[in-house]
Formats: sequence, C-alpha cells, structure tokens
Amino acid sequence: MMIPKLLILMVSFFVLSLTGCSDRNKNTSKILLWVNGDEITTRQLDAELVRSSSAPGSNPEDPPNIRKQALEGLVDRKILLQEAKRKKMDRDPKVIQLIEIYKTYAIVQAYLETLAGTTGSPSQKNVGDYIHGNEKLFLRRKMLDINQLSIASREFSSQLKAVMDAGKSLDEVEAWLIGRKIAYVRIAASYDSADLPDDVFSQLQNIGTNHLFVIEEGDRDLLSVVTNMADGTLRSVQQNLQIERFLMDKKMQEVAAIEIARLRLLAKIEYVEKSDSGHIEGELHPVMRNKL
Repeated sequence: MMIPKLLILMVSFFVLSLTGCSDRNKNTSKILLWVNGDEITTRQLDAELVRSSSAPGSNPEDPPNIRKQALEGLVDRKILLQEAKRKKMDRDPKVIQLIEIYKTYAIVQAYLETLAGTTGSPSQKNVGDYIHGNEKLFLRRKMLDINQLSIASREFSSQLKAVMDAGKSLDEVEAWLIGRKIAYVRIAASYDSADLPDDVFSQLQNIGTNHLFVIEEGDRDLLSVVTNMADGTLRSVQQNLQIERFLMDKKMQEVAAIEIARLRLLAKIEYVEKSDSGHIEGELHPVMRNKL
C-alpha cells in the first residue's frame, strides 16, 4: 500500500502530540504558552529537545536559540494538528492504521533499548578498537577537492595529451580546448576518501595535488586535477560520539536478533496460509539457522 508522504508526516504529528498529555503530566509540568486554548508545557519542550538530539532534556544550559526553535516547532505542529483534527483527519482509517504502526515501533524500540541498556554503553576500549580496525574511516581519512573538464573520448588526441603532460594547470588545458572549439563541461567535486575504493584513493595520493591526470568514464574522458587534499579526521569528541552511537545501534541489532530467536521458540505462531510462513520445507526458520 502506497501512502502519501504528507499523510505519514501528519501521523507523526498525531503520535508526537501524545507526549505529556496525561493529567498527572499537566499537574507537574509548567505551561509555557497556549495555542488556541491548547497548552504547550516544559515537558513537551524537553521531549522535543531530546527527540531532535539538540540537547539533553531540560538542561538550563541549552542554547536559547535551540530551545526557541524547538518551541516554535511545537507551535507549528500544534497548529497543523488542530487544523487536521478540525478536518477529521484523525478519524481517517489510514491515519489510524499508521498511528498503530508508529505506536508499535515506539514500544518495541523502548523494549530493545531497555535490553541493550543492561549490557552497558561501549567502553573507550571498544571505541579505540573500532577506530584502529577502520583506519581508512578515521586515522587516514582525507577530503579531496577535484576539478575536471569532461570531454568526449574521441576528442582526446595526442596533441591534447602533450598539452596535459606539459600543462601546469587545468585552466591552460581549458584555454586550449576553447581555442580549438572542443566542447567540454567543467566539474567541481569533493570526495571523502572513505567512500573511494582503496586502489583509487591510493592512486590519487600518489598523484598528489596540482598534477593533471585523465580518468576514463565510458565515452567521456575527465581531464582532472586534485586541488586540495585535507585531513578529514573528525575531532576526537565528535568522532567518539559517532562511534558510540554506531556501536550501540549494532548492539541493538544483535540484542534484537537474540531476543526474537528466544521469543519465537516460546511463541505459538499459526499461519492461516501456509505460503505466508516464510518456511522452506525441511529447513529451520532463517533466524535460527546460525544458532544451532
């Protein structure tokens, strides 16, 4: 079933609007403002800041501009939600179905986070081991700026090769192409070494900056020069936070696989249609094959 993106966006508004709506929350949370009679509270703002990863909850040291942006975002969402409800969008069967899906995801995610949390956060040793095991991503990471002139391969002649060999800059080559009315497209691109094949990155390192070279790409030749090759290593704090998040996500996947396998053994699953079971006669269910 194809569902419009706008409908999904509106459902997310409905789901998120459930935050802090109980009577107990209203009694313990300061009201920040009213929107057409509906309140927005500090609890809702704190939840919004956590959700957007802008800042940790109600920390008074949150930059004022971030808190203001989050608050205005809540106002915008509240206005849209009120209008959607006025048009009875909250009674649309598709919206109700999507709300149930989002609700299921949220509960399952919270349960898995609880399970993963019992094993503790990644240690500094875990982070260090990951960095040294992926030097290309971290210790040897480079950002490359490359300028190119794209021409039809048939236009690459021995004369042009001589110009490339003797030329000191891509501008000189461009002037030569213009003088001979050879069509070309100028391209400026940036690349992360982590996204390049090892052999390609190694060749570019050997060529270095400000040296002309040619890349063959189908029926086009790219007359190229690396103009800048800068250190792309992230600052240690930012890098460690990203790695910790990655390792936690990986742990979540492992925890989910183990828990699903355990619960499947305990569950009574009855498929109405045999073709829906996903089983191949005589084989174990895929989630269990590597466990036995």
